[in-house]
Amino acid sequence: MAPKDTRGSSKQVINEIKEKAKLCAEDRKNSNAIVDILGYIELEDESVILACIRGLHKIFTRFISTQEMYFDKPPSEQDMKDLKVEEKYKVWLREQYASTLFHLADLLHHDNTLIQDSALLTMMKLVEGEGHTPLRKITPQQTFPSRLFQKIFTKLISDTKDMSRLWKKFQEYTEYEDVRFYVLSFLHSDFKHKKNQEMNEIYVKNVFSLLENLTFTSSTQGDQSETKWLAKKPDNEEALQAKSLEEQKKLFSTVWLKFLRFKPMLAENQIFHPCLLTPSIYKHVLMIMHDKVIPNLTSPLFLADFLTDSYNIGGAISLLALNSIFILINQYNLDYPDFYYKLYLLFDPIIFHAKYRARFFYLADIFLSSTHLPGYLVAAFIKKLARLCLTAPPSGIRIAITSILNLLKRHPNCQVLLGRLDGPSEIQNDPFILDETDPSKCRAMDSYLWEIKTLQSHYCPEVVLAANKVNSQLNQQEELLSDILDISTDELIERECKRRKKETAINYIVPTGLFTNQNDQFSTIWSGIK
Repeated sequence: MAPKDTRGSSKQVINEIKEKAKLCAEDRKNSNAIVDILGYIELEDESVILACIRGLHKIFTRFISTQEMYFDKPPSEQDMKDLKVEEKYKVWLREQYASTLFHLADLLHHDNTLIQDSALLTMMKLVEGEGHTPLRKITPQQTFPSRLFQKIFTKLISDTKDMSRLWKKFQEYTEYEDVRFYVLSFLHSDFKHKKNQEMNEIYVKNVFSLLENLTFTSSTQGDQSETKWLAKKPDNEEALQAKSLEEQKKLFSTVWLKFLRFKPMLAENQIFHPCLLTPSIYKHVLMIMHDKVIPNLTSPLFLADFLTDSYNIGGAISLLALNSIFILINQYNLDYPDFYYKLYLLFDPIIFHAKYRARFFYLADIFLSSTHLPGYLVAAFIKKLARLCLTAPPSGIRIAITSILNLLKRHPNCQVLLGRLDGPSEIQNDPFILDETDPSKCRAMDSYLWEIKTLQSHYCPEVVLAANKVNSQLNQQEELLSDILDISTDELIERECKRRKKETAINYIVPTGLFTNQNDQFSTIWSGIK
Protein backbone atom coordinates (compact mmCIF):
# COMPACT_ATOMS: atom_id res chain seq x y z
CA MET A 1 0.00 0.00 0.00
CA ALA A 2 1.35 3.43 -0.86
CA PRO A 3 2.55 5.40 2.16
CA LYS A 4 0.80 8.57 3.23
CA ASP A 5 2.29 11.83 4.40
CA THR A 6 1.91 10.99 8.11
CA ARG A 7 5.52 10.12 9.00
CA GLY A 8 6.89 13.41 10.17
CA SER A 9 8.33 16.32 8.25
CA SER A 10 9.15 16.41 4.55
CA LYS A 11 12.85 16.22 5.44
CA GLN A 12 12.29 12.83 7.07
CA VAL A 13 10.30 11.67 4.05
CA ILE A 14 13.06 12.81 1.68
CA ASN A 15 15.69 10.96 3.71
CA GLU A 16 13.50 7.85 3.63
CA ILE A 17 13.13 8.11 -0.17
CA LYS A 18 16.90 8.47 -0.57
CA GLU A 19 17.52 5.44 1.60
CA LYS A 20 14.92 3.31 -0.21
CA ALA A 21 16.32 4.31 -3.62
CA LYS A 22 19.86 3.47 -2.49
CA LEU A 23 18.85 0.04 -1.13
CA CYS A 24 16.78 -0.75 -4.22
CA ALA A 25 19.60 0.14 -6.62
CA GLU A 26 22.07 -1.95 -4.62
CA ASP A 27 19.95 -5.09 -4.29
CA ARG A 28 16.94 -6.22 -6.28
CA LYS A 29 15.51 -7.76 -3.10
CA ASN A 30 14.50 -4.26 -2.07
CA SER A 31 12.54 -3.61 -5.29
CA ASN A 32 9.28 -3.19 -3.33
CA ALA A 33 10.62 0.22 -2.35
CA ILE A 34 9.65 1.39 -5.86
CA VAL A 35 5.97 1.12 -4.87
CA ASP A 36 6.57 3.32 -1.81
CA ILE A 37 8.42 5.94 -3.86
CA LEU A 38 5.64 5.99 -6.48
CA GLY A 39 3.23 6.62 -3.61
CA TYR A 40 5.23 9.59 -2.40
CA ILE A 41 5.42 11.10 -5.90
CA GLU A 42 1.67 11.76 -5.76
CA LEU A 43 2.04 14.08 -2.75
CA GLU A 44 1.85 17.86 -3.16
CA ASP A 45 5.16 18.63 -1.43
CA GLU A 46 7.49 19.76 -4.23
CA SER A 47 10.71 18.84 -2.41
CA VAL A 48 9.35 15.31 -1.88
CA ILE A 49 8.42 15.04 -5.58
CA LEU A 50 11.96 16.10 -6.58
CA ALA A 51 13.40 13.47 -4.24
CA CYS A 52 11.14 10.83 -5.82
CA ILE A 53 12.26 11.80 -9.34
CA ARG A 54 15.93 11.51 -8.33
CA GLY A 55 15.29 8.18 -6.61
CA LEU A 56 13.45 6.67 -9.57
CA HIS A 57 16.16 8.03 -11.87
CA LYS A 58 18.79 6.18 -9.86
CA ILE A 59 16.80 2.95 -9.67
CA PHE A 60 15.74 2.55 -13.29
CA THR A 61 18.95 3.76 -14.95
CA ARG A 62 20.59 1.03 -12.87
CA PHE A 63 18.01 -1.63 -13.78
CA ILE A 64 18.20 -0.77 -17.49
CA SER A 65 21.99 -1.04 -17.54
CA THR A 66 21.88 -4.44 -15.75
CA GLN A 67 19.07 -5.69 -18.06
CA GLU A 68 16.79 -6.48 -15.11
CA MET A 69 13.75 -5.87 -17.35
CA TYR A 70 15.04 -7.50 -20.55
CA PHE A 71 12.82 -9.90 -22.54
CA ASP A 72 13.65 -11.47 -25.88
CA LYS A 73 9.93 -11.38 -26.48
CA PRO A 74 7.52 -9.85 -23.93
CA PRO A 75 4.99 -12.50 -22.75
CA SER A 76 1.33 -12.27 -23.74
CA GLU A 77 -1.53 -12.44 -21.21
CA GLN A 78 -2.05 -16.13 -22.01
CA ASP A 79 1.56 -16.92 -21.13
CA MET A 80 1.45 -15.20 -17.74
CA LYS A 81 0.32 -18.27 -15.81
CA ASP A 82 3.21 -20.39 -17.05
CA LEU A 83 5.96 -17.87 -16.29
CA LYS A 84 8.82 -18.69 -13.96
CA VAL A 85 9.47 -16.64 -10.83
CA GLU A 86 12.28 -14.67 -12.50
CA GLU A 87 10.09 -13.85 -15.47
CA LYS A 88 7.18 -12.79 -13.22
CA TYR A 89 9.58 -10.46 -11.38
CA LYS A 90 10.60 -8.89 -14.72
CA VAL A 91 6.95 -8.42 -15.68
CA TRP A 92 6.22 -6.79 -12.31
CA LEU A 93 9.29 -4.55 -12.66
CA ARG A 94 8.16 -3.50 -16.11
CA GLU A 95 4.77 -2.52 -14.68
CA GLN A 96 6.50 -0.31 -12.10
CA TYR A 97 8.63 1.15 -14.87
CA ALA A 98 5.50 1.93 -16.92
CA SER A 99 3.93 3.59 -13.86
CA THR A 100 7.13 5.61 -13.36
CA LEU A 101 7.06 6.81 -16.97
CA PHE A 102 3.41 7.80 -16.61
CA HIS A 103 4.15 9.91 -13.52
CA LEU A 104 7.26 11.48 -15.04
CA ALA A 105 5.41 12.42 -18.22
CA ASP A 106 2.63 13.93 -16.11
CA LEU A 107 5.18 15.99 -14.15
CA LEU A 108 6.35 17.64 -17.38
CA HIS A 109 3.19 19.76 -16.98
CA HIS A 110 3.84 20.58 -13.31
CA ASP A 111 3.82 24.26 -12.32
CA ASN A 112 7.23 24.02 -10.65
CA THR A 113 10.02 24.53 -13.21
CA LEU A 114 12.56 22.49 -11.21
CA ILE A 115 10.19 19.52 -11.24
CA GLN A 116 9.63 19.96 -14.97
CA ASP A 117 13.38 20.08 -15.65
CA SER A 118 14.11 17.07 -13.43
CA ALA A 119 11.34 15.01 -15.04
CA LEU A 120 12.62 15.88 -18.53
CA LEU A 121 16.23 15.07 -17.61
CA THR A 122 15.24 11.71 -16.09
CA MET A 123 13.09 10.70 -19.05
CA MET A 124 15.83 11.60 -21.53
CA LYS A 125 18.35 9.63 -19.46
CA LEU A 126 16.01 6.65 -19.67
CA VAL A 127 15.78 7.18 -23.45
CA GLU A 128 19.56 7.14 -23.59
CA GLY A 129 19.68 4.03 -21.38
CA GLU A 130 17.19 2.11 -23.50
CA GLY A 131 19.01 3.30 -26.61
CA HIS A 132 22.20 1.53 -25.51
CA THR A 133 20.69 -1.35 -23.50
CA PRO A 134 17.25 -2.21 -24.99
CA LEU A 135 14.48 -3.84 -22.92
CA ARG A 136 13.74 -6.30 -25.71
CA LYS A 137 15.35 -7.85 -28.74
CA ILE A 138 15.64 -5.32 -31.52
CA THR A 139 16.76 -5.12 -35.12
CA PRO A 140 19.85 -3.11 -36.15
CA GLN A 141 17.53 -0.39 -37.49
CA GLN A 142 15.61 0.04 -34.20
CA THR A 143 18.23 1.30 -31.76
CA PHE A 144 16.21 4.36 -30.68
CA PRO A 145 13.37 3.81 -28.11
CA SER A 146 10.76 5.70 -30.12
CA ARG A 147 7.77 4.66 -27.96
CA LEU A 148 9.32 6.10 -24.83
CA PHE A 149 10.42 9.24 -26.65
CA GLN A 150 6.91 9.75 -28.06
CA LYS A 151 5.57 10.03 -24.49
CA ILE A 152 7.88 13.01 -23.98
CA PHE A 153 7.11 14.54 -27.36
CA THR A 154 3.34 14.33 -26.87
CA LYS A 155 3.57 16.24 -23.60
CA LEU A 156 5.86 18.89 -25.08
CA ILE A 157 3.47 19.79 -27.92
CA SER A 158 0.49 20.03 -25.61
CA ASP A 159 -2.56 22.04 -26.64
CA THR A 160 -3.42 22.86 -23.00
CA LYS A 161 -0.13 24.09 -21.48
CA ASP A 162 2.56 26.44 -22.77
CA MET A 163 5.78 24.37 -22.99
CA SER A 164 8.01 26.95 -24.70
CA ARG A 165 10.33 27.25 -21.69
CA LEU A 166 10.87 23.50 -21.59
CA TRP A 167 11.57 23.41 -25.34
CA LYS A 168 14.49 25.77 -24.69
CA LYS A 169 15.78 23.26 -22.14
CA PHE A 170 15.23 20.47 -24.65
CA GLN A 171 17.32 22.27 -27.30
CA GLU A 172 20.56 20.61 -26.15
CA TYR A 173 19.12 17.20 -27.08
CA THR A 174 18.36 18.27 -30.65
CA GLU A 175 22.10 18.24 -31.36
CA TYR A 176 21.74 14.44 -31.50
CA GLU A 177 20.94 13.07 -34.93
CA ASP A 178 18.40 10.48 -33.77
CA VAL A 179 16.58 12.87 -31.42
CA ARG A 180 16.29 15.51 -34.14
CA PHE A 181 15.06 12.95 -36.66
CA TYR A 182 12.33 11.60 -34.37
CA VAL A 183 11.22 15.08 -33.28
CA LEU A 184 10.67 16.02 -36.93
CA SER A 185 9.14 12.65 -37.76
CA PHE A 186 6.64 12.80 -34.88
CA LEU A 187 5.72 16.40 -35.67
CA HIS A 188 5.14 15.51 -39.31
CA SER A 189 2.91 12.65 -38.22
CA ASP A 190 1.08 14.88 -35.73
CA PHE A 191 0.29 17.43 -38.45
CA LYS A 192 -1.18 14.64 -40.56
CA HIS A 193 -3.52 13.33 -37.89
CA LYS A 194 -4.58 16.49 -36.07
CA LYS A 195 -7.64 18.34 -37.24
CA ASN A 196 -7.70 22.13 -37.47
CA GLN A 197 -10.05 22.33 -34.50
CA GLU A 198 -7.38 20.67 -32.31
CA MET A 199 -4.68 23.19 -33.28
CA ASN A 200 -5.35 26.03 -30.88
CA GLU A 201 -3.09 28.96 -30.02
CA ILE A 202 -1.21 27.04 -27.29
CA TYR A 203 -0.49 24.16 -29.65
CA VAL A 204 0.78 26.52 -32.37
CA LYS A 205 3.02 28.28 -29.84
CA ASN A 206 4.50 24.96 -28.67
CA VAL A 207 5.12 23.82 -32.23
CA PHE A 208 6.88 27.08 -33.01
CA SER A 209 9.03 26.71 -29.87
CA LEU A 210 10.00 23.25 -31.12
CA LEU A 211 10.96 24.50 -34.58
CA GLU A 212 12.77 27.55 -33.20
CA ASN A 213 14.95 25.46 -30.88
CA LEU A 214 15.97 22.75 -33.34
CA THR A 215 19.76 22.63 -33.69
CA PHE A 216 21.54 21.37 -36.79
CA THR A 217 25.07 22.22 -35.64
CA SER A 218 26.30 18.66 -35.16
CA SER A 219 25.77 17.63 -38.76
CA THR A 220 26.10 20.80 -40.79
CA GLN A 221 29.61 19.81 -41.83
CA GLY A 222 28.28 16.69 -43.52
CA ASP A 223 30.85 14.40 -41.83
CA GLN A 224 28.78 11.48 -40.57
CA SER A 225 31.74 10.10 -38.57
CA GLU A 226 31.58 13.10 -36.23
CA THR A 227 27.81 13.17 -35.67
CA LYS A 228 26.33 12.73 -32.20
CA TRP A 229 23.75 10.06 -31.35
CA LEU A 230 21.84 9.77 -28.06
CA ALA A 231 21.06 6.10 -28.59
CA LYS A 232 23.44 3.57 -30.11
CA LYS A 233 24.41 4.56 -33.64
CA PRO A 234 22.83 2.11 -36.14
CA ASP A 235 25.27 -0.30 -37.76
CA ASN A 236 23.01 -0.70 -40.77
CA GLU A 237 23.87 1.64 -43.65
CA GLU A 238 20.23 1.75 -44.75
CA ALA A 239 19.13 2.88 -41.27
CA LEU A 240 21.81 5.57 -41.26
CA GLN A 241 20.68 6.84 -44.63
CA ALA A 242 17.05 6.96 -43.48
CA LYS A 243 18.07 9.32 -40.65
CA SER A 244 20.70 11.25 -42.57
CA LEU A 245 20.95 15.03 -42.66
CA GLU A 246 19.40 15.04 -46.13
CA GLU A 247 16.32 13.16 -44.90
CA GLN A 248 16.08 15.38 -41.83
CA LYS A 249 16.10 18.48 -44.02
CA LYS A 250 13.29 17.01 -46.12
CA LEU A 251 11.21 16.52 -42.98
CA PHE A 252 12.23 19.96 -41.72
CA SER A 253 11.10 21.56 -44.98
CA THR A 254 7.79 19.70 -44.95
CA VAL A 255 6.86 20.61 -41.37
CA TRP A 256 7.85 24.26 -41.84
CA LEU A 257 5.74 24.59 -44.98
CA LYS A 258 2.79 23.01 -43.17
CA PHE A 259 3.31 25.28 -40.19
CA LEU A 260 3.33 28.37 -42.41
CA ARG A 261 -0.04 27.36 -43.83
CA PHE A 262 -1.51 28.47 -40.50
CA LYS A 263 -2.80 31.83 -41.68
CA PRO A 264 -1.44 34.88 -39.85
CA MET A 265 -3.89 36.70 -37.58
CA LEU A 266 -3.49 40.37 -38.46
CA ALA A 267 -5.05 43.35 -36.71
CA GLU A 268 -7.55 43.96 -39.51
CA ASN A 269 -8.57 40.31 -39.66
CA GLN A 270 -11.10 39.71 -36.89
CA ILE A 271 -12.39 36.37 -38.23
CA PHE A 272 -11.79 33.59 -35.69
CA HIS A 273 -9.78 30.63 -36.88
CA PRO A 274 -8.48 28.02 -34.40
CA CYS A 275 -5.22 27.63 -36.30
CA LEU A 276 -3.95 31.18 -36.71
CA LEU A 277 -0.45 32.48 -36.14
CA THR A 278 -0.66 35.21 -33.54
CA PRO A 279 1.06 38.52 -34.43
CA SER A 280 3.78 37.73 -31.89
CA ILE A 281 4.56 34.30 -33.37
CA TYR A 282 4.29 35.66 -36.92
CA LYS A 283 6.93 38.30 -36.17
CA HIS A 284 9.19 35.77 -34.46
CA VAL A 285 8.91 33.48 -37.47
CA LEU A 286 10.14 36.29 -39.71
CA MET A 287 12.93 37.17 -37.30
CA ILE A 288 14.46 33.66 -37.33
CA MET A 289 13.69 32.85 -40.96
CA HIS A 290 17.01 34.03 -42.44
CA ASP A 291 19.38 32.10 -40.16
CA LYS A 292 17.43 29.20 -38.61
CA VAL A 293 15.06 28.18 -41.40
CA ILE A 294 16.32 29.09 -44.89
CA PRO A 295 19.78 27.43 -44.54
CA ASN A 296 18.17 24.10 -43.56
CA LEU A 297 15.48 23.85 -46.24
CA THR A 298 15.85 21.62 -49.27
CA SER A 299 14.45 24.38 -51.48
CA PRO A 300 14.23 27.82 -49.81
CA LEU A 301 12.31 29.20 -52.80
CA PHE A 302 9.24 27.40 -51.41
CA LEU A 303 9.08 30.32 -48.96
CA ALA A 304 8.79 32.91 -51.73
CA ASP A 305 4.99 33.26 -51.56
CA PHE A 306 4.92 33.50 -47.76
CA LEU A 307 7.70 36.07 -47.67
CA THR A 308 6.42 38.24 -50.52
CA ASP A 309 2.95 38.26 -48.96
CA SER A 310 4.54 39.31 -45.66
CA TYR A 311 6.62 41.97 -47.42
CA ASN A 312 3.47 43.42 -48.99
CA ILE A 313 1.66 43.78 -45.65
CA GLY A 314 3.60 46.88 -44.62
CA GLY A 315 4.80 48.17 -41.26
CA ALA A 316 6.87 46.00 -38.93
CA ILE A 317 5.92 42.82 -40.81
CA SER A 318 7.47 44.12 -44.04
CA LEU A 319 10.54 45.26 -42.16
CA LEU A 320 11.03 41.79 -40.62
CA ALA A 321 10.55 40.05 -43.97
CA LEU A 322 13.26 42.18 -45.61
CA ASN A 323 16.29 40.07 -44.79
CA SER A 324 14.82 36.74 -45.88
CA ILE A 325 13.51 38.18 -49.15
CA PHE A 326 16.93 39.64 -49.93
CA ILE A 327 18.62 36.28 -49.20
CA LEU A 328 16.27 34.53 -51.65
CA ILE A 329 17.05 37.17 -54.28
CA ASN A 330 20.79 37.27 -53.69
CA GLN A 331 21.58 33.60 -53.01
CA TYR A 332 18.73 31.64 -54.59
CA ASN A 333 17.95 33.78 -57.66
CA LEU A 334 14.42 34.76 -56.71
CA ASP A 335 13.00 37.07 -59.37
CA TYR A 336 11.48 39.97 -57.46
CA PRO A 337 11.96 43.22 -59.44
CA ASP A 338 9.85 45.29 -57.03
CA PHE A 339 12.14 44.70 -54.05
CA TYR A 340 13.78 48.14 -54.04
CA TYR A 341 10.50 49.87 -54.81
CA LYS A 342 8.96 48.23 -51.75
CA LEU A 343 12.05 49.08 -49.70
CA TYR A 344 11.73 52.73 -50.75
CA LEU A 345 8.15 52.78 -49.41
CA LEU A 346 9.36 51.58 -46.01
CA PHE A 347 11.37 54.77 -45.54
CA ASP A 348 8.78 56.64 -43.55
CA PRO A 349 8.92 59.02 -40.53
CA ILE A 350 7.62 56.25 -38.28
CA ILE A 351 10.70 54.12 -38.95
CA PHE A 352 12.72 56.36 -36.63
CA HIS A 353 10.43 55.42 -33.75
CA ALA A 354 9.96 51.72 -34.59
CA LYS A 355 11.09 48.93 -32.28
CA TYR A 356 13.16 47.41 -35.09
CA ARG A 357 14.83 50.67 -36.20
CA ALA A 358 18.39 49.40 -35.72
CA ARG A 359 17.64 46.17 -37.61
CA PHE A 360 16.03 48.11 -40.47
CA PHE A 361 18.93 50.51 -41.04
CA TYR A 362 21.47 47.71 -40.70
CA LEU A 363 19.70 45.68 -43.39
CA ALA A 364 19.04 48.69 -45.63
CA ASP A 365 22.77 49.44 -45.55
CA ILE A 366 23.46 45.89 -46.78
CA PHE A 367 20.79 46.04 -49.49
CA LEU A 368 22.20 49.32 -50.84
CA SER A 369 25.83 48.20 -50.68
CA SER A 370 26.02 47.08 -54.31
CA THR A 371 27.89 49.51 -56.55
CA HIS A 372 25.84 48.25 -59.53
CA LEU A 373 22.61 49.91 -58.41
CA PRO A 374 21.44 52.66 -60.79
CA GLY A 375 22.30 56.20 -59.73
CA TYR A 376 18.70 57.48 -59.80
CA LEU A 377 17.71 54.72 -57.31
CA VAL A 378 20.48 55.48 -54.83
CA ALA A 379 19.84 59.23 -55.17
CA ALA A 380 16.16 58.64 -54.33
CA PHE A 381 17.11 56.84 -51.08
CA ILE A 382 19.65 59.54 -50.19
CA LYS A 383 17.21 62.38 -50.78
CA LYS A 384 14.32 60.72 -48.96
CA LEU A 385 16.54 59.96 -45.96
CA ALA A 386 17.74 63.57 -45.90
CA ARG A 387 14.16 64.87 -45.97
CA LEU A 388 13.09 62.52 -43.17
CA CYS A 389 15.95 63.83 -41.04
CA LEU A 390 14.19 67.19 -40.70
CA THR A 391 11.57 65.69 -38.36
CA ALA A 392 13.54 62.78 -36.89
CA PRO A 393 14.94 62.51 -33.35
CA PRO A 394 18.69 63.23 -32.96
CA SER A 395 19.64 59.55 -32.56
CA GLY A 396 17.80 58.72 -35.80
CA ILE A 397 19.37 61.67 -37.64
CA ARG A 398 22.83 60.45 -36.59
CA ILE A 399 22.13 57.05 -38.21
CA ALA A 400 20.54 58.56 -41.33
CA ILE A 401 23.41 61.00 -41.98
CA THR A 402 25.96 58.19 -41.65
CA SER A 403 23.91 56.13 -44.13
CA ILE A 404 23.82 59.09 -46.54
CA LEU A 405 27.59 59.58 -46.22
CA ASN A 406 28.25 55.91 -46.97
CA LEU A 407 25.95 55.95 -50.00
CA LEU A 408 27.66 59.04 -51.39
CA LYS A 409 31.06 57.37 -50.98
CA ARG A 410 29.90 54.19 -52.75
CA HIS A 411 28.24 56.08 -55.59
CA PRO A 412 30.33 59.11 -56.63
CA ASN A 413 27.84 59.94 -59.38
CA CYS A 414 25.37 60.89 -56.63
CA GLN A 415 27.74 63.51 -55.23
CA VAL A 416 26.18 65.91 -57.70
CA LEU A 417 23.56 66.35 -54.97
CA LEU A 418 26.22 68.13 -52.92
CA GLY A 419 27.36 70.37 -55.78
CA ARG A 420 24.15 72.34 -55.52
CA LEU A 421 24.38 73.08 -51.79
CA ASP A 422 24.70 76.80 -52.49
CA GLY A 423 21.40 76.83 -54.38
CA PRO A 424 18.02 77.93 -53.00
CA SER A 425 17.31 76.46 -49.56
CA GLU A 426 13.53 76.62 -49.66
CA ILE A 427 11.44 73.51 -50.00
CA GLN A 428 9.18 75.17 -52.58
CA ASN A 429 12.09 75.30 -55.03
CA ASP A 430 13.12 71.67 -54.50
CA PRO A 431 12.23 69.51 -57.53
CA PHE A 432 12.22 66.36 -55.37
CA ILE A 433 8.74 64.82 -55.05
CA LEU A 434 8.53 63.35 -51.55
CA ASP A 435 5.13 61.70 -52.01
CA GLU A 436 6.14 59.88 -55.21
CA THR A 437 6.19 56.11 -54.55
CA ASP A 438 8.29 55.30 -57.62
CA PRO A 439 11.96 56.21 -57.00
CA SER A 440 12.52 56.56 -60.76
CA LYS A 441 9.95 59.40 -60.93
CA CYS A 442 10.77 61.36 -57.74
CA ARG A 443 13.39 63.56 -59.51
CA ALA A 444 16.00 63.04 -56.79
CA MET A 445 18.88 63.47 -59.26
CA ASP A 446 17.59 66.94 -60.14
CA SER A 447 17.59 67.96 -56.50
CA TYR A 448 20.23 68.96 -53.94
CA LEU A 449 20.92 68.17 -50.28
CA TRP A 450 19.87 71.47 -48.70
CA GLU A 451 18.58 69.42 -45.76
CA ILE A 452 22.15 68.57 -44.77
CA LYS A 453 23.07 72.26 -44.68
CA THR A 454 20.01 72.88 -42.52
CA LEU A 455 21.11 70.13 -40.10
CA GLN A 456 24.47 71.87 -39.69
CA SER A 457 22.53 74.35 -37.52
CA HIS A 458 20.80 71.64 -35.45
CA TYR A 459 20.56 72.06 -31.67
CA CYS A 460 22.29 68.70 -31.03
CA PRO A 461 26.11 68.92 -31.32
CA GLU A 462 26.39 65.27 -32.44
CA VAL A 463 24.05 65.96 -35.38
CA VAL A 464 26.00 69.10 -36.32
CA LEU A 465 29.27 67.15 -36.23
CA ALA A 466 27.82 64.41 -38.44
CA ALA A 467 26.31 66.90 -40.91
CA ASN A 468 29.62 68.76 -41.26
CA LYS A 469 31.34 65.52 -42.33
CA VAL A 470 29.45 65.65 -45.62
CA ASN A 471 31.62 68.59 -46.68
CA SER A 472 34.97 67.15 -45.64
CA GLN A 473 35.06 63.35 -45.42
CA LEU A 474 33.79 62.02 -48.74
CA ASN A 475 37.27 60.73 -49.65
CA GLN A 476 37.64 58.76 -46.44
CA GLN A 477 36.65 55.16 -45.66
CA GLU A 478 33.03 54.29 -44.92
CA GLU A 479 31.85 54.51 -41.32
CA LEU A 480 30.61 51.40 -39.56
CA LEU A 481 26.89 51.85 -39.12
CA SER A 482 26.76 49.14 -36.46
CA ASP A 483 28.69 51.39 -34.04
CA ILE A 484 25.83 53.89 -33.76
CA LEU A 485 22.68 51.84 -34.41
CA ASP A 486 21.80 51.33 -30.74
CA ILE A 487 22.52 54.88 -29.54
CA SER A 488 19.40 56.59 -28.15
CA THR A 489 18.60 60.29 -27.84
CA ASP A 490 18.98 60.01 -24.06
CA GLU A 491 22.50 58.67 -24.52
CA LEU A 492 23.37 61.57 -26.83
CA ILE A 493 22.14 64.08 -24.24
CA GLU A 494 23.95 62.28 -21.41
CA ARG A 495 27.15 62.21 -23.46
CA GLU A 496 26.88 65.93 -24.12
CA CYS A 497 26.27 66.70 -20.44
CA LYS A 498 29.41 64.81 -19.45
CA ARG A 499 31.57 66.48 -22.06
CA ARG A 500 34.25 68.73 -20.58
CA LYS A 501 34.26 72.24 -21.97
CA LYS A 502 37.64 73.69 -22.90
CA GLU A 503 38.74 76.68 -20.83
CA THR A 504 39.40 79.72 -22.99
CA ALA A 505 42.52 81.73 -21.99
CA ILE A 506 41.90 85.51 -21.75
CA ASN A 507 45.11 86.54 -19.97
CA TYR A 508 48.77 85.65 -20.40
CA ILE A 509 49.28 85.37 -16.62
CA VAL A 510 46.66 83.67 -14.49
CA PRO A 511 45.27 86.35 -12.12
CA THR A 512 45.27 85.67 -8.37
CA GLY A 513 42.60 88.18 -7.46
CA LEU A 514 40.43 91.03 -8.64
CA PHE A 515 43.19 93.66 -8.19
CA THR A 516 46.65 92.25 -8.64
CA ASN A 517 48.65 95.55 -8.71
CA GLN A 518 49.20 97.09 -5.27
CA ASN A 519 49.70 100.58 -6.76
CA ASP A 520 46.51 100.46 -8.77
CA GLN A 521 44.52 103.63 -8.04
CA PHE A 522 41.16 101.86 -8.27
CA SER A 523 42.40 99.26 -5.78
CA THR A 524 43.31 102.08 -3.35
CA ILE A 525 39.90 103.71 -3.69
CA TRP A 526 38.12 100.35 -3.29
CA SER A 527 40.06 99.35 -0.19
CA GLY A 528 39.52 102.80 1.31
CA ILE A 529 35.74 102.38 1.38
CA LYS A 530 34.56 101.56 4.89
